[in-house]
Amino acid sequence: MFKVLTEPVGDMPMGAVVQLDPVDQFNVDIVDCPDGVKKVLTIVAATTKGLRVIFPKVNRSSILVEVVLDTGSQIISIDMQIAKSLDLNWDPDMVIHMQSLNGGLNSTRGLARNVPFKFGDIVLYLQVHIVDGAPYQVLLGQPFDTLANTKVLNNGEDAELELTCPNTKQRVTLPTFK
Repeated sequence: MFKVLTEPVGDMPMGAVVQLDPVDQFNVDIVDCPDGVKKVLTIVAATTKGLRVIFPKVNRSSILVEVVLDTGSQIISIDMQIAKSLDLNWDPDMVIHMQSLNGGLNSTRGLARNVPFKFGDIVLYLQVHIVDGAPYQVLLGQPFDTLANTKVLNNGEDAELELTCPNTKQRVTLPTFK
């Protein structure tokens, strides 16, 4: 924890940033309870947080595509109607069978290979599974995170996504949206 001095203290001028003692900070969080017991305040996580989205250019198109970031997904996928609007071609022989939350089995329509996604100045070529009736436009899962060595930078309610081009090592930070 840090504080900014609002007046000079010793040799430190007004406006100096001072790191506070961790033990003092811990003691500040101790609360006197009515029963005479001292307790430490505990900050807990929210019960849920929504997924974040970004808006890269896909397949050199000017169409705005909402891309959901989902680190829990094992694939990168796109809704078939969006794939068609982006003029994607796919291999119908490369299908995978997926089990949905309700226990049903569904197959993808195929695999679009080496689809260019432009994030700022970085272009990544992704292998994208085509899905009928997806509840999203595009979903970026673990293959994207691994390829781009992604890092999510959380700052309260805001989050940014940092990614690195595996070929050039160029990095870019993108805002994410709810």
